[in-house]
Amino acid sequence: MNLDESYIIKGKCIITISIALVILSVGLVLAKNIDSSNTKYTFSLEQINIKNMSTALVAVKKGSATSSYSLALTETPYKAETLVNNTTSTTAQVTQLSNTTSSRSTWRLPTDHGYITQYPHYGHIALDITSNRGTYEGIYPVADGTIAAIYTDSAGALAIIINHNINGKNYMSQYVHMSSYAQGLYVGKYVTSDDRIGQMGSTGYSTGVHLHLAVFECSYLNDSNCQSLGHMYNFANAQLNSGFYGLQSVMYVPYSWTIR
Repeated sequence: MNLDESYIIKGKCIITISIALVILSVGLVLAKNIDSSNTKYTFSLEQINIKNMSTALVAVKKGSATSSYSLALTETPYKAETLVNNTTSTTAQVTQLSNTTSSRSTWRLPTDHGYITQYPHYGHIALDITSNRGTYEGIYPVADGTIAAIYTDSAGALAIIINHNINGKNYMSQYVHMSSYAQGLYVGKYVTSDDRIGQMGSTGYSTGVHLHLAVFECSYLNDSNCQSLGHMYNFANAQLNSGFYGLQSVMYVPYSWTIR
């Protein structure tokens, strides 16, 4: 075994130990920040920025309810070679805690139950979300906003568009392939993330029951108020190329979930 291979093996071991320490630290911090009286919580590390150990994403499960917490990890960012040569600097302390998917968050998941079947990519500018409940799964706005359009597209898909203003920025969210609309909807109506807007479906050009969900930041569309559907389609791929990947850009979206 040469010297480089030895460093690589040691580096991997140290990083593994560091992640274990992060999980332990996260559990202790969350236990202090969550009301845990007579309640059992399960903590699991879902994602970590392994390049510099700067951030971690932790799932907290209470019974069937799951929330995700994004944690900022401080201390000097360490590269693998630094860890190899400085084994005493392997722990990172949790200093900031923010719940990114709770009911109090600005952005919320659009269904009570769901899992992702397709992510954004060139030519498909949305998340595809399905559910074991099929057409019984209700669809909700991803944030509070005003209904901008209720329409049937050229392929026959039932769709809704909602405009949002979040922290001074304008966004547009699009919901496609619904089987039906909720009653009482109209263009200009203000809706919250608790208001059901329809049911999941497979109308239009669709391979099965799912929600086609697209979220755009209007500034990427050369349309600061998101008033033009034409702009939305024409600039969607440019938006992807600019680094905006819809709802995933503004909140953590798990692969699957059982609560909003």
